[in-house]
Amino acid sequence: MTGRHAAPKIRSPRRAGLRRTVLTTTALTGLSAALVTAAAPGQAVGQSRGFVAAYEKAGRGDADEKAFLKKHRLLDTVSAKLNRQLKIPATITVAGKSCGNSDVAYDPETAKVEVCYEFVAEVRDMFKDARSKNVSDKTAGVVTETLYHEAAHALIHKLDLPFTGREEDAADQFAAYNLIPQGAKGQRALLAAAENYDLYAKDQPLEEIDFSDEHTPHAARSATYRSYLHGAAPKRWKKLVDGKHLTRARADFSEDEYRDLRQGWSHLLKPHRKIQ
Repeated sequence: MTGRHAAPKIRSPRRAGLRRTVLTTTALTGLSAALVTAAAPGQAVGQSRGFVAAYEKAGRGDADEKAFLKKHRLLDTVSAKLNRQLKIPATITVAGKSCGNSDVAYDPETAKVEVCYEFVAEVRDMFKDARSKNVSDKTAGVVTETLYHEAAHALIHKLDLPFTGREEDAADQFAAYNLIPQGAKGQRALLAAAENYDLYAKDQPLEEIDFSDEHTPHAARSATYRSYLHGAAPKRWKKLVDGKHLTRARADFSEDEYRDLRQGWSHLLKPHRKIQ
């Protein structure tokens, strides 16, 4: 099991041991399942293709988080945007559910992205504890960024996309690739994700960072998202170059970094686009 977030230093017992995750498998059954079209709840196999949103029953204490996801149509919106762009030869379910933990995961055996309602609560509470403004909007932004991140894992799996480096970094790039061109709302979502990583980094002392983890450390992921934003519009996002979260030395290369990101993912997805 590999993590969407590496486990942070936890400030409250409720969040102890919670992680955002992507599930991986090397079992032969997993390889066989990759060849089978998964059906969304209530659908026959082969009835649908692409991403399908679903909201499963909320457990005790999770009703508000389910209502939040449905009100903001986060799962539906991301699914619809990707379906309009790409030809996906399988059904990939994107489901909100109660999990007993705050995971967000893509499981290749079931072709399902699972967004735990507890994860929504964790993100919201972190912003509240930090006395952030616009907590609801920032929470929606983090969930949206996370959905694109997990969708990248699903697409890499289902479309057999090649990539270099760490898959987790490629998935972060995919989130930025989709959100930045969406304008102000998408860019605020990416910035909210960067701020969320800052909060996780604050909870994790340097000596507790596992540098062998498949994920880049939280603070570095935050800096990379800021670099992408700055590279896409240096004048608009010049305030991000604060010398702490994004240094001038990194910002000097941000336009090249964002251009390479755009070229890389555009090349990977070109054979699978509905409009060439």
